[in-house]
Amino acid sequence: MLMASPAEVEKQAAARVAEALISAVPDFREFYEDNIENYDEFLFVLFFWDVTQATVRSYLGDQEEPDWRSTLGFMEAAVQSADEAERNVVAYRFLYNLPNPGTPGHELVGELGPELTKRYARLLQGN
Repeated sequence: MLMASPAEVEKQAAARVAEALISAVPDFREFYEDNIENYDEFLFVLFFWDVTQATVRSYLGDQEEPDWRSTLGFMEAAVQSADEAERNVVAYRFLYNLPNPGTPGHELVGELGPELTKRYARLLQGN
């Protein structure tokens, strides 16, 4: 039996996380549909970049974006219950794209739940 490549495993996990996110925060459906329309396929790296940026904009007060609290709540639940590949998607495709210290919106890091905070700290340490 052929084993899936690491890239394929990540792509499948990203699709599962995206589908669950859209179910939990339906306002992200447009992001997903635009991603597929613009690129003729689901480019999860760009989708999660857009999700992260929208979350930061919401945190900074943009009422047009999906509520940041709902997004962080979903991401916290995902890293608590998802499989390792899905937890890695949240870490490397969402947390990794949060603003750096000194950048507008970095304070959002202080709003992360306990599991997201642990994962974020590991990212900062290079793990």
